[in-house]
Amino acid sequence: MDTRELLRKVRRIEIVTRRLVHEQMSGSYHSVFKGRGMSFDQVRLYQPGDEIRLIDWNVSARTGDVYIKEFVEERELTVLVAVDISSSMETGSGSLSHREVAAELAATVALSAIHNGDRVGLLLFSDEIVKFVPPKKTRGHGLRVIREVLAAESSEESGTDLKGALAHIGLLLKRRSVIFLVSDFLDVSGVEREVRALTQRHDLIPLHIRDPLHLDPPPLGTIHAHDPESASMQDIPLGFPGFRRAYREAVHAQISEVETLFRRARTDVIPILLGESPIGPMLSYFKLRARRH
Repeated sequence: MDTRELLRKVRRIEIVTRRLVHEQMSGSYHSVFKGRGMSFDQVRLYQPGDEIRLIDWNVSARTGDVYIKEFVEERELTVLVAVDISSSMETGSGSLSHREVAAELAATVALSAIHNGDRVGLLLFSDEIVKFVPPKKTRGHGLRVIREVLAAESSEESGTDLKGALAHIGLLLKRRSVIFLVSDFLDVSGVEREVRALTQRHDLIPLHIRDPLHLDPPPLGTIHAHDPESASMQDIPLGFPGFRRAYREAVHAQISEVETLFRRARTDVIPILLGESPIGPMLSYFKLRARRH
């Protein structure tokens, strides 16, 4: 992508996303994430009715009196947007590729976080960690997040090492954070341990980009398809109803596998369809979370 085309796409996403964030997203984001973090403030003498689990045993042993820890609400959160930029994310049946939709999602999260006074960082991954952008909370940083998602380059026909990306995030984040994980999740085998480890320490929110063409393939006849992650070619006979049905069932089984994985870790998947605004599904998710809390 040349510089002029990149800047045009960044500007389009920024204009559309900023308007939607200010008009629709900021209030919902704020209601869900305001005051989710707590940090240590001081110790004070124990008083009847205080929770025993808050006792600072080290200070109590040293002084001979019983002290408890006091915490204060953190004024800002650390938000990390982790985006899959493997080869499959370059595909898409509509006017936008998975990568461009991922950029819109990253922009929505970044601008909402910055509007809320939170810091937002970015991690790009494929079959390796491609780039990490440390968290900041300036308007210019929001634009950088969009630009980095669109401009980043991974190796040709790169696969997705989701397990490695999740493990890297666990090492990267030292304090409790909110993680938005953006991917098409084509392969989630063997990652349950890493997912559980993250959800125990952080707030993990998966954003699953899905292609309507795969969910319900039309009778197009036989198509010669290219798998961008394995470089293999395959004839797909979509003209046969039996094959179309089997293909559709396989796609829905893969989606079910993704949702089951994250549900077991007590977090919900936000489905994002190509060709539709991501704002609607994200708003629905935030409203559901706000009611739960």
